[in-house]
Amino acid sequence: MSEFNRESTLHAELKLMYAGPDGEQEVPVGTYFCDCKTPSGQLVEIQTGSFGPLKNKLRHIGQNHTVKIVHPIIRNRYIETYSADMSLIRKRRSPKKGSLWDLFKALMHGPELAIHKNITIELIALDILEKRIQDGKGSWRRQGISISDKSLLYIHDTITLLYPDSYLAFIPFSIEETFTIRDIYNRFLDEQTMTRKPIDAAFGSPSRELHNYSSVQKAVYVLHRMGLIERVGKKGAFYLYRRQTKT
Repeated sequence: MSEFNRESTLHAELKLMYAGPDGEQEVPVGTYFCDCKTPSGQLVEIQTGSFGPLKNKLRHIGQNHTVKIVHPIIRNRYIETYSADMSLIRKRRSPKKGSLWDLFKALMHGPELAIHKNITIELIALDILEKRIQDGKGSWRRQGISISDKSLLYIHDTITLLYPDSYLAFIPFSIEETFTIRDIYNRFLDEQTMTRKPIDAAFGSPSRELHNYSSVQKAVYVLHRMGLIERVGKKGAFYLYRRQTKT
């Protein structure tokens, strides 16, 4: 399940932004609807969760149209929690920050979308305000607190991913080298240790934005499904990979 309500204020704000004053929203394309269309005719889908639900839809639409998938990366999340009668209880800033690597969580169930000739993926780094209600109806992980809405606070920047170079940037090894998931993780950890300067750009390098081992696992799974890396054996309990010579 997406961490966003599809009908959230954030989703509506992004649709309006990408459509622009002269574009369209909720555009019919055959038996499907796209979130918006720019004045130049490009179709745009705002997808905040998994790309899996888009596969069948964009497989058909992408035959005759160009489509941009916009995927938000939350840099800063500010949370307001209200009582059931909508009195503000507390405000805080979440310690969790989004990362470039979050892309692979979204792509796990739709890696083919990243290599489709008529589909581009754009990441947008932003800050949001998340409103929660202490109503006892929410997730047990939040102790029954419901997420009421999300809205846009600030846009840092956008980046368009180019196949294959943007994706191969997550593999810090040459074509001749073999590697495991653990090797990638350790290589990027070493780079983080060597580079201690703060990140100024909205999107840093993959090495600077790596948070955990699970992110590398997801990335390798997706890159393998995309045909950018191949399995060539095992090293102990780990699969050995290397970059494909042709992409």
